[in-house]
Amino acid sequence: AGSSSDKDFGKQFVYKHFGSMASVGRYKALVDLRQSKEAKGVSMAGFVSWIMWRSAYLTRVLSWRNRVYVAVNWATTFVFGRDITRI
Repeated sequence: AGSSSDKDFGKQFVYKHFGSMASVGRYKALVDLRQSKEAKGVSMAGFVSWIMWRSAYLTRVLSWRNRVYVAVNWATTFVFGRDITRI
């Protein structure tokens, strides 16, 4: 095989940690927006974290049509629950 010493692979990859978010169910989530464990930043859990997680998720949905669909779906689930036989 060819030698990799003569090939240009571009800029070296540098990892940047922007934080972690996880939904844990029952309207609760974990949010850790610190650069590292020693750095200052937001680190929280509970209902407010769940709202933050949902907001961040909606920003990642590509089209406005799908954002509205997802938001309406979440709202109906929040009001009526997951059991659709009661609607």
